[in-house]
Amino acid sequence: MKFDFNKETTREGTHSVQYEGTEALFGVGGLEPFWIADMDIETPEAIREAIKERIDNGIFGYTIWQNEQFYEPIKHWWQSRYNTVLSDTDIHYSPTVLFTAGEALRQVTRERDGIILTTPSYNKFPSLIESNNRQIVESPLIYDNDLKEYFLDVNHFTSLCERDDVSMYIHCNPHNPTGKVWTREELQTIKDICAANNIYLISDEIHMDFVRPKEDFVSFSALSEEGDEVLVASCLGKTFNLASIPHSYFVTKDRTLTKTLTEVTKEVYNVGNASSLALAAIEAAYNECNEWVDQLNNHILNNFEYVQKYIDDNLSQYLSLDIPRATYLGWISFEKSGFDAELVHKALVEVGGIAVSPGKLYLEYENKHFRFNVASSRARIEDGLIRIKKTFDYLYNERDKGIA
Repeated sequence: MKFDFNKETTREGTHSVQYEGTEALFGVGGLEPFWIADMDIETPEAIREAIKERIDNGIFGYTIWQNEQFYEPIKHWWQSRYNTVLSDTDIHYSPTVLFTAGEALRQVTRERDGIILTTPSYNKFPSLIESNNRQIVESPLIYDNDLKEYFLDVNHFTSLCERDDVSMYIHCNPHNPTGKVWTREELQTIKDICAANNIYLISDEIHMDFVRPKEDFVSFSALSEEGDEVLVASCLGKTFNLASIPHSYFVTKDRTLTKTLTEVTKEVYNVGNASSLALAAIEAAYNECNEWVDQLNNHILNNFEYVQKYIDDNLSQYLSLDIPRATYLGWISFEKSGFDAELVHKALVEVGGIAVSPGKLYLEYENKHFRFNVASSRARIEDGLIRIKKTFDYLYNERDKGIA
């Protein structure tokens, strides 16, 4: 079956954050948005039909998630796609990935404890840490110019884990915003260091289905043994564009934390019941949409190749892009342009009329990157690149005049 990922779509009337929330965030109306991590691509028909069928029942009362409709599709997906065997007792429903990470943080760390992040970092992690009165401890990734890839500074990471005031590491697998795919050896090293120093390990694997090729994805779940202080959180939100249907699940063999999280979710927050529409979506997605995801990744890779060629042909004096092996988020560098970072980000908005995410949101202090979402039709990508070119042509002309 061939799926059309270049189909024209619309968010009109849907109160989309990407479109209707852009003006409030960037302070300018009429921008073409490429900043947020959701897709301008329709959710697969199989999922839409499953949700419609559930809606046709007409009743949406409290729903139990501890059933085969929840467990079996997840186990099937992980085993058939990633050769990872999970048991029912490993898998647990949760309202959102960040809820899981936040509550795990509150349960196993203390206020003012240090929480390690690899930087640049997914922008929600810093706010999660600081809003819970914990301290951000940065472990900057090292960029290898020859290999065009980011790597963990193992010695520095180890020294951070050895600190008495550090109690948790929040991992992003694959990495957002760089698109790094972690190898089994890298993950095992991280796990061993954390275990040796009693550092709790949380792994956000929400972008796992965007690893290309899929066989290169390794989950911390595949390395976990009974009792390990490791928790993996994921959901369908990114892969199948279902972010507005709250749901997620976590995978762990830490039975103590599982019991605590289950009790707190149910008794303290009263959010322990599942969304009936989410359960319908999980069953359809993980049982019927494997081919759709494979073709979506081909489309995303083709878009990245187009972006890279466009940059090489038209903007090579300013920009560079290493095609990421995961996610649909391009981490575009303008470091070699020599332009002032604040000037670039301002011009992208005011001249290019485009909304992209500046590097500083991800704890990149030089602010020499922007994140560009390619999960849309080719026509949108072409328009976005024209806007970026317009921006840098303007900056070049202004510099030539001695202004920029």
